[in-house]
Amino acid sequence: MTGRQGNAEEAAERYADLVAQAERVLGPQDTDTLALRHQLAHWTGESGQPEAAVQMFARLMADRERTQGPRHQDTELARHQLAHWHGRSGRPEEAVRRYESMRRSAERENRTETALTLLCEVGYWQQKSGDNAAALRAFSQMLQTAQQELGPGHQLVNIARQRYAEVAGGLPFGNEGGHDGLQDLLATAAAVEAAGDFQRAGRMYGQAAARCEQLYGAGSSHTLSARVAQAKAAVSAEDHAAAVDCFGKVLACMELQGQGPGSPEYDILRGQRDELARMDRRTVVRIAEGTATLLGEAVQAAAETARAVLAREAGASHATRLAVVNGGAGDPTWTAEQWADVLRKLSRHGYEATALCFARGDLRPTPEEAFVCERLGLPGVYVSRLSDENVRFEAYVFRAGEPATAQVVVVKDEQPATGERDARKRMSAGAADGRIAVHAQAAAIGTWREMERARPTAGVDQPPVFGTYEVLECVGEGGFGRVYLCQDPDGLMVAVKTLHAHLAAAPPIKRGFAHEVRAAQRVGGRFSVPVIAADTDGSTPWMAVPYVAAPSLQELAERCGGLEVDLVRTLGAGIAVALSAIHAEGIVHLDLKPANVLLTEDGPRVIDFGIAQIERLTEPRRGFVGTYAYASPEQLREQRTFTPASDVFSLGTVLARLALGRSPWGQDTPSVVAGIRAGTPDLAGLPGDFVEVVRSCLHPDPDQRPTAGDVAEALVPGAGEGMIDPPPLSEQARALVAEYATVPATRHYETLAYTRAHGAEDTTWAVPQASRGRDPKAPPATHETSAQGHTKQYG
Repeated sequence: MTGRQGNAEEAAERYADLVAQAERVLGPQDTDTLALRHQLAHWTGESGQPEAAVQMFARLMADRERTQGPRHQDTELARHQLAHWHGRSGRPEEAVRRYESMRRSAERENRTETALTLLCEVGYWQQKSGDNAAALRAFSQMLQTAQQELGPGHQLVNIARQRYAEVAGGLPFGNEGGHDGLQDLLATAAAVEAAGDFQRAGRMYGQAAARCEQLYGAGSSHTLSARVAQAKAAVSAEDHAAAVDCFGKVLACMELQGQGPGSPEYDILRGQRDELARMDRRTVVRIAEGTATLLGEAVQAAAETARAVLAREAGASHATRLAVVNGGAGDPTWTAEQWADVLRKLSRHGYEATALCFARGDLRPTPEEAFVCERLGLPGVYVSRLSDENVRFEAYVFRAGEPATAQVVVVKDEQPATGERDARKRMSAGAADGRIAVHAQAAAIGTWREMERARPTAGVDQPPVFGTYEVLECVGEGGFGRVYLCQDPDGLMVAVKTLHAHLAAAPPIKRGFAHEVRAAQRVGGRFSVPVIAADTDGSTPWMAVPYVAAPSLQELAERCGGLEVDLVRTLGAGIAVALSAIHAEGIVHLDLKPANVLLTEDGPRVIDFGIAQIERLTEPRRGFVGTYAYASPEQLREQRTFTPASDVFSLGTVLARLALGRSPWGQDTPSVVAGIRAGTPDLAGLPGDFVEVVRSCLHPDPDQRPTAGDVAEALVPGAGEGMIDPPPLSEQARALVAEYATVPATRHYETLAYTRAHGAEDTTWAVPQASRGRDPKAPPATHETSAQGHTKQYG
């Protein structure tokens, strides 16, 4: 119990004493002694000594093999723990190798459940090693095999679905952008489809089709195959509108291949599309099986007077909630205003009404009910009691007072895993008081952040959507626009940055914004946060980037002080690789600093590239752009144009700041500016080979500085070919990363915000109110305050 109560060191000490006694009394090879050694190894590792745990489990496994045999369950447990602690010791590849060996052995012996559990471990440690593509293949294989061998209701199927969803959630915006990544995405989409999640599968097939167009062309066989799969998934999901659109894209692809009207396949598919279009014009009321049961029970209890509202959560395809609104015996009818009041209450709790329900023996709507349904724009569902156990449904839509039949579809309930049910309970409880509700234990998934769906802030004047992204709240406002926290249909959190309307009305600024956004969209790679969507032609131009659940390097430096040089080398190489990708698209960051680099377990993420250029478009009278503490001499001279060498200078300052725990230029703004102009950094304390890299970056002459690619190679040989390991984070740094991975999205949304000296009071739930910021005409502050009074805020 001592270890479970949090004192792992004391537990290890006690087990060490017990092991010593058992070896004296029972002997070193007694099974009870071996069991105590297992506990000692475990708590030794948990006390912060993973390498010692590896050594202990290696010896324990050898002793168990000798005394109990290689296939004994205790031996297998020791073998499992040995692989686990290799991973915990920073060797995830070794953990993968060992778990894969165990998996193959279990597979040969037809131990299906054991083999699948071990495959899950393989995928987990592949993900930890940064090999998301391999992890995706592992979890897809796990899902398919579990479905086939164990059945759709088995708990391993739920685990597999959760795991592949975690990896696949970030894949379309990740690093596996070529042919291999595309094949992984298609394989996962097929697994999702096999699991019955047709809507998500359709979205993934659509993403794959778009990727196929980029790689192979709009008329390629790859694109056609993906479009056909997308159409089939839409039909299976009974989403007729989406299916019609998908079939249209299939037909367009066939025309590009020369299979136009008149060819048998084309004409058959066109006929199917037309039939789907006719079906789409018919209203369908979808009700979850459990909700339909509740409705039937309400009708059984009040066969002639029951009234209710069917509702669904935002983004859901079918009704999952029933609000019974029965009146008294003397209240036979309800007015439209009474019904509307119920709908408003449901909306405040995050639900959208889908139909009004009436108990009626003859299933015929009354004129009053027709009027109410038509006024509220909702179908009416009529339920009749047939017997003590059965009811009958009829549905109508009303136009000009006349009823037209609608279809009622009962959708089988999904059976989420226990953890999902608990998360949904927590989410529902958190939503009761009108705040934005998110899953309190939301995790960092892959590179990006996904969670239970949140709902928009009620009563706030803001746009409802940008493209497919639902707006949750405005989280910041700056000189060129606003920043909104949004989510896509799958719950992926994104930041949407907009251009102010008065700036969008100026054609040169709007064109410049579009140019910078297009360039930023082309930037990819492992160490940047890409622009994943944009609309630069509308009245409110916008661009979207994923929300990354991670602290900034500024926070890391503030918490940990000076960092180990090996860690700085790894982080610096990742930043330099990101800069190379940014520079390749003609972008100069101009505001590279620790606050603009986020830290995840698999490396840094450079953010806000292109923002400084947009600022220069919107505030042309301001000469300086950037942050003084990390500016290059060219920026201080307020040049009109800049080269990538400016960012390399900033990178040198970042490297020195992280390694030294202080700025190499001084502490106050005048000292910083004077030091940069004079070219006299204080680099005392940096090791010889590392200091030469930093000094080369800080050369006063831009033409004498290395390129970002050269810096990456100097810090980590092979960095340009992707040979950068995950950063060797300390326990303190890992704890900081974990904090961001387990808090509601709105807790640290400031990582997205670009504000004009805005402060945040209680940022956990509420929409932030601007605090009294400093005078923008005041002298610029040091470190994280940019010119013109802009502040990048990070949790």
